[in-house]
Amino acid sequence: MKYNTLRLKSNILLLPNELLAEICENLSPQDLYSLSSVCKELRHFLWSDKSIITQQVWRISRNKFYPNLKSIPLVGMSEQQYVWFTVLAKQCQFCKESNKNLLKRYWEFQIICCDECLNKRIESRQTLVTKYNVPEDVLSTCLSLGNRGYLLSHIKSAQMEYSKAIDKDSWVTHKQMEIINQKCIIISILFDEFRSDYKPMTTIS
Repeated sequence: MKYNTLRLKSNILLLPNELLAEICENLSPQDLYSLSSVCKELRHFLWSDKSIITQQVWRISRNKFYPNLKSIPLVGMSEQQYVWFTVLAKQCQFCKESNKNLLKRYWEFQIICCDECLNKRIESRQTLVTKYNVPEDVLSTCLSLGNRGYLLSHIKSAQMEYSKAIDKDSWVTHKQMEIINQKCIIISILFDEFRSDYKPMTTIS
């Protein structure tokens, strides 16, 4: 059995990328994830977020097996991350809690987690301004959960970019446009989820 598996793997790796992609396009996202764990070569092929061929494989697989997922991924999110986050993720990213009644997807932060873990990682707008002296310009470039607050890791990343920006006004404007675009995509994704049969855990802020 082990010999046959190794032989099959070797045969697959001998295929041209275009032919390998054509085969993979007929596999479900679950099967693609399984295949990517067979060896580092297949993982490199199926996990590249820069390869046009790889992104096409995952997009075709998603469209074929989850036709209700018509929206494009969020800015900065690969096709692999998108289908994992939307369909395949079944536990909290931080504590590994798997009780679906305790989990929610937060598209604003691109995380799936329980309330306990989320509360450890968010902070209110007032606290960020008064206690941490975060500029309003920085806050305006980050998505939030309304009154619940902002993801601290996003704020820290935005602060670092803001501090390095030479033309801060242009940077803020560009980031604010990105936020508007992200919100539009999130609305489209939530609409897809509402229409779909797979009934994922989600939240609307």
